[in-house]
Amino acid sequence: MSAELQESLKSKLLQLDCHFTWGLKNNFIDIEDYEERMHNEIDFAEMKSVYHCYNRLAYASYMKGNYEEALAHLQKAEESIRKDHASDLDQHSVVTYGNFAWVYYYIDRTTESENYLQKVQNICRKLGSPSLYTVPLTEVYVEKGWTLLTFCRLYYAEAAECFEKALKENPSDPESNSGYAVALYRLEAPAYIKYIPEQSKSLCQLRQALAINPNDTLCMVLLGLKLQDFGKQREGFEYIEQAIQKSPDVPHIIRYIAKFLRKYGYVDMSLELLKNALEKTPNSAFLHHQVGICYKQKRVNLRVNNTDPKSHYILIDHLTRKSIYHFELAVELKPQFQYALKDLATMYIEARNYEKAEICFKKLYDIPSNIPENLQEIHLAYGLFQLKNKKSESDAVLYFKEGCKIKNPSEPRYKCSSNLLKIAERKLYINPKDSTAHGILGFVHLQNEERSRAIECYKKALQYDPDNVEYLNALTELQLSL
Repeated sequence: MSAELQESLKSKLLQLDCHFTWGLKNNFIDIEDYEERMHNEIDFAEMKSVYHCYNRLAYASYMKGNYEEALAHLQKAEESIRKDHASDLDQHSVVTYGNFAWVYYYIDRTTESENYLQKVQNICRKLGSPSLYTVPLTEVYVEKGWTLLTFCRLYYAEAAECFEKALKENPSDPESNSGYAVALYRLEAPAYIKYIPEQSKSLCQLRQALAINPNDTLCMVLLGLKLQDFGKQREGFEYIEQAIQKSPDVPHIIRYIAKFLRKYGYVDMSLELLKNALEKTPNSAFLHHQVGICYKQKRVNLRVNNTDPKSHYILIDHLTRKSIYHFELAVELKPQFQYALKDLATMYIEARNYEKAEICFKKLYDIPSNIPENLQEIHLAYGLFQLKNKKSESDAVLYFKEGCKIKNPSEPRYKCSSNLLKIAERKLYINPKDSTAHGILGFVHLQNEERSRAIECYKKALQYDPDNVEYLNALTELQLSL
């Protein structure tokens, strides 16, 4: 095929609605972990959307450069659609056909690529789409939404938008309602965002999803956890009990049940469930992380209830090593697993292995998919490490400042600011003329939009350190902005 015809084909392919046009970036995920999760979903599937997983596996194979494997996964996706969706084959096939067209294009089998492109066009014409390459279908929006949800946190908001579009097409669709509920839950997930039940979109949508599909155990366990967040433990526990009865052997459901039980205070019961789930899915980074958290919690509980100092220290050391072991496994299985890396750094610090803790923090900063909340948490944790363990107040100040500079309202940002204030107050108690302390106060007031107070503090800082360029620049910018 000539270069001109090749370019013409590609321009048509770019108009398709499929994994290859959804902007999925491979540096945001650990491909092996992603593939492991998809295979687990296939093995323990509870809804008739197994073909979604095969499509995602095909895209993962493409990202690895294994096109023959990608075609094999797409063939399985096609088989699954024919088996489970024979009555509405076209609606469920359009994304898979688009993926086929792209893979064949990449291996220079242009005839096959054009054939699958033609299949998409035929579906679009049959369904009365104004476009020859895309069609506004609930099934397409749902598949895109779930793909974005499984890929990376950066895509959660876009996933929610996809499910909203699907619900406009079909408000009672179970998968759309479930996907929208999960997306909202994850968007509300950070513990430092304080909601009340009336403000929680996910709480309402989780109930809606369960009203449409009472057997949706994923929404069941997430609703239990959400109610737990609001202090409604007893009601939350009722949903957890139902989920255990309906999905006793599904690892991705058990992991949330175990999380609820750990937070409820049943750490040993949580551990038992997680270990059973690990027997079925031994390469689950999430499960290993949850096991590590359980051992970490047992360690905390032991320190609080210390009755026998000698056995206490032996057991503390044992729990520390067990926790580190599972956090290390989680990170090995999923190198960009931010929460596991942060917990591993924390346990290395507890074990006084500061060199390994430093390595963890470096890896945390190198994660390309970090969002503002994540970075603030990392800056806070690293700042505290510098302050309390490395005894480097100047480095701690540097990282607390970085956390404050990210204009995202959160508990980590507040804690970064609070730590800066404590450092400044301590320095001023020792020496009221400490220019660094006044400079820190100026910075904090500036980040809090308290400009007049910031000017006052920077003036004092310059009074005791007249040639400081940082203070001069900050003061000049503040005065110009007023």
